[in-house]
Amino acid sequence: MEPTNPIPTPQLTLRERFFKSWFPPAAVVGGVATLVAAALRVRPEPGARAQAPAAPAGGAAPPDLLQVQRAGAGAGGRVRLEREYTLAATIGGNALSAFRESLLDVAVGDADQVVALGDGHVRVFTAGGEPVRQWRASDGAECLTVGEDRRIYVAGAGRVEVFEPDGRRAGGFAFGDAAKPPSLSAIAVRGPDILVADASARIIRRFDAAGRQQNLIGDQGKTKTFMLPNGRLDLDVDAAGIVRATDTGRHQVTAWRLDGTPAGRFGKFGMQDPADFVGCCNPINVATTPDGKVVTSEKMVARVKVFEPEGRLLAVIGTEHFDPKCTQIHLAVDTKGRILAADPVRRRVLVFSAGAPGGTGEVQP
Repeated sequence: MEPTNPIPTPQLTLRERFFKSWFPPAAVVGGVATLVAAALRVRPEPGARAQAPAAPAGGAAPPDLLQVQRAGAGAGGRVRLEREYTLAATIGGNALSAFRESLLDVAVGDADQVVALGDGHVRVFTAGGEPVRQWRASDGAECLTVGEDRRIYVAGAGRVEVFEPDGRRAGGFAFGDAAKPPSLSAIAVRGPDILVADASARIIRRFDAAGRQQNLIGDQGKTKTFMLPNGRLDLDVDAAGIVRATDTGRHQVTAWRLDGTPAGRFGKFGMQDPADFVGCCNPINVATTPDGKVVTSEKMVARVKVFEPEGRLLAVIGTEHFDPKCTQIHLAVDTKGRILAADPVRRRVLVFSAGAPGGTGEVQP
């Protein structure tokens, strides 16, 4: 049996424990506002395919860029969304590719193969959705990713398992208390660094390839942890080595360097502006594109959005594509910039291609 690595945890003062014990005000307001909206049958504006006003007779044609009216803004306060995504493929919609019981995560492998965790197996598909291979995942597996070395990393129940692309086990390590293993909700790999979202400790742990913890990410702030009312923490690493992580209680996407230094954040609660995040705990999932954009997904209003790194909204993939009962939509992005969105309720991976609104060509990263 492999030894369990002890893990240092942040030491909190009495004041810090107080902040950590209570939801932040934005989360409380968000939850109450969302419940009131539901009771009044008022849905927050999805902003997925807002229609431009019709041109008057004999007037100019409507603009070809998607426009969304900001709440309270005048005619000059429109948000110009520069990308529009269309559904290009569905994985899981036929007998050969179907997920029978579960769909827990999705990632992109070599040659844009789709790698998914579901039905207790790691399953590999071609970029077009044809099944390639599968193998049994370890008990308690919750999430997976594919490293630059083409290996598949699967995490859950306080363990990280490493597999070769053909499914042969290539190693792994355990950490935490074996009697009460940490809750692992996301994993990302960049070079020799293995980043694991420990949702029970509300922190990201950075390990080396041997399983030695190097540092924590997310421990610089009032609470020394992320605010997670829903108990979920997601992350990804962009091409520049910046870690993007969800801070759901604060309605933010946060950015960090690998050494744990903060590198920025964006997002706030709101129910009208489509750039804002609704509910008590959003965004729930995050991914990054090859050209440095940030992709998020939300629950309550099940949708996917694409942002510039500083938070300017670029696109919305609307609620019509997802089951309204989704509590998260797992995300990945391939080398062509296609967004893979895994709906765990309908147990399907939806693949979206990007183009300029009204256009037919894909946007190249």
